[in-house]
Amino acid sequence: MNARDLKKLIEKGESDQVEFKTGNAPIEMIAKNVCAFLNLQGGRVLLGISDHGNVLGVTDAEAMLKSIKHQMPPLISPPAMWTVEHVRIDDHDIVVIDVPTGIDKPYVTEGAIYSRRGERTVPATRNEISALILKRTESSQRWERQITMGAEREDLDNKLIRETAKLAVKAERWQGSPDDVDDFLNALGLFAHGGATNAALLLFGKQPSRLLPQARVRLLVMPEGKTGNRYSADRTFDGCAIRIAEQIPEALSKYVGGVLSNFSEERWQREDRPLYPMAALREGILNALVHRDYNLNGSITISILPELLQISNPGGLPDELSPADLKRDHPSVPRNPDIAHVFFLRGLIEKIGRGTQRIVEDCRNARLRDPKWQSSLLETKLTFFTPATGSRSEDLNDRQKQIIEFSREKKQLKAGDIAVLLGGGITERTVRNDLQALVGGGWLTRRGRGRSTSYAKGPIAAKK
Repeated sequence: MNARDLKKLIEKGESDQVEFKTGNAPIEMIAKNVCAFLNLQGGRVLLGISDHGNVLGVTDAEAMLKSIKHQMPPLISPPAMWTVEHVRIDDHDIVVIDVPTGIDKPYVTEGAIYSRRGERTVPATRNEISALILKRTESSQRWERQITMGAEREDLDNKLIRETAKLAVKAERWQGSPDDVDDFLNALGLFAHGGATNAALLLFGKQPSRLLPQARVRLLVMPEGKTGNRYSADRTFDGCAIRIAEQIPEALSKYVGGVLSNFSEERWQREDRPLYPMAALREGILNALVHRDYNLNGSITISILPELLQISNPGGLPDELSPADLKRDHPSVPRNPDIAHVFFLRGLIEKIGRGTQRIVEDCRNARLRDPKWQSSLLETKLTFFTPATGSRSEDLNDRQKQIIEFSREKKQLKAGDIAVLLGGGITERTVRNDLQALVGGGWLTRRGRGRSTSYAKGPIAAKK
């Protein structure tokens, strides 16, 4: 979370999904709030904020981070996924604990189950506890928790499991023994009733696609000027999800490793950068591996075309999310929390619910058009565009077209200047929304930060 988003969150005050705590709050009290959020719709605990929303800060943020990571996991049962980070605002250090909705409800701390009543964390009622137990029964039937028929314990890669446990211990995300493979699997719900779950085989299987064909990922490369049905590359990855997550970025660097060269107006020196931001591609692939609907048998497909790269995975978004939500701060709704948890423990994903926002940020920093998500009941697609693609002029409204003309007439413009030029009572907020869309589409480029931010014509506007 960046400082700007944190300030907005604090301004809204405490709620059923936001809890303020001072910097000296005991770990046990923090764990109660985390449990309450896990049992409901998720939320955030902000340490260093008074009940009235005053920013007080914490004395030693790094020490608090370490204390929370080390002391809180044993206090919460069953094991849950949450992240903690340090954000600095107005010369104050704030610690933010980001908690998704839990799947294995109810969550317990110090022998009690907690819920939220508006801004307060309180013991759950009998009816609430019954509802939570019912939800846990339902969640136990999800695909990743089902036992894989025909799979044996020997089908799992012990070396890879032990390696993951060691990484989790080193990162202080796992409190068990890194050498006790069975304890690791059992604690994470990956081995139950004497059998390996679908998640276990998908994550650590030696040959998971033998029993789970949907574990495969296909990479297709379409050459320039392609016609017919042949591809310049058609490669299938059929190892376990962890290995695939490590192999695909390396393969992509081979096929999209082209370099885009520019001469900036400020510097008469060539600026070379990859055609696509590799961090964004990696994040998109991880999202597909972790959040796709594995009940459907299709494979994840990565298609590389001359002017775009598309990641398609079976299944739509969760009902709580729309494609538009993915570009802004949104609640984490993990479809496969066991898979997500192992990716988190291994360090493949760092923060919950922030991956899609980072994808957008990386593309904007690379001066590319905003990526586009599309979702139906059967498929979710993420499309990245090359600099040459841009957005179409027919997709722009009349106000945005006027802004582009202003950029052609003047080298640099600020949002306030554009609002004045447009006239007619157009607010600066409306202008900023238009500017964001135009930057994302390649029509404008953003320069500077804060009050010094200005805008100039982008590569698409310059060509037309």
